[in-house]
Parts: sequence; C-alpha cells; structure tokens
Amino acid sequence: MILDHEICVLNGDMNYRIDTMGRDTVANILKANNLSKLLERDQLLASKRKNPWFKLRAFCELPITFPPTYKYDVGEDRYDTSEKRRSPAWCDRILYRGRDRIEQQNYGRHDLRASDHRPVTGEFRMVIKTISPQKRAQKWEECHKQLVGMKERHGNDMM
Repeated sequence: MILDHEICVLNGDMNYRIDTMGRDTVANILKANNLSKLLERDQLLASKRKNPWFKLRAFCELPITFPPTYKYDVGEDRYDTSEKRRSPAWCDRILYRGRDRIEQQNYGRHDLRASDHRPVTGEFRMVIKTISPQKRAQKWEECHKQLVGMKERHGNDMM
C-alpha cells in the first residue's frame, strides 16, 4: 500500500477546486493578489483541516505562493474564456511524506502555455537508505553458514 512506504511523493492533477466561489469572484480576488482568501476555500486544504480520516492528511505540502494552475485558455495567460468559463483552481499539486527523511526545498508553478494547466515542480532533499556491499556479503555468509549447520543437524529433511 502507498502509505506503507517510508518516503512517498504524490504529484499531478489532483482535481481539487476552490469551494463556494464563482469564477468571476475568484478572478477578482486573483486580480487583487489575495491568494490567502482563495486558499481558505481550497478543497484539499479544507479536507486536511476538517476531516481526521482524510487519507491525504498524512502528507505535507509547502505553502502555495503561486497563482492557480488551472484552467487556462491554451496558449494564453487568461483563465478559461470558453462557454464553460471554469473557475481557476490549484488542481496541480505536490504532496509528500517521509518520517523526517524528506524535506521539500521549493515549490513553484511554471508558465508553459501548451495546456490548460500550468505545471508545478518541487525540489527535495531525501535521506536514502544505502546498503554496504561489505556488510551485505558478511551477512550473506553468516546466513549461509547457519543454513549449512541446520542441514548438517537435521539432514535432508529440511528441503
């Protein structure tokens, strides 16, 4: 299971939106550069605050300091002007967890215009377990000797 891993990074379009605000309200708040007002209504952050059983609650995310990553007119810097006029949101996210073995250094959005999303990236420092070839060989030899000893004591009944 995903939560059984010691280090885990989830990233991609998680499809969380901004609750209970119309597109024009969101757009006006963005023009005023008041991201904190929008982040109060971000579905992912609200679920982490309110729901103790929310699976993603165990994950961390650096504070969002960039404009929403969705829904743009392709090739433009305008939020959706199509007939649907979808509201901007932070759909694209990076979440992580790692029992004090991972630390995110930065979190940002990039203004690539090939999609209706703007990609996000993050840089991490991680403590990764390593295996000493010498200690591994030594442990292998110890186990092999134990197995040979058991075979000698119990004969071929073991296999």
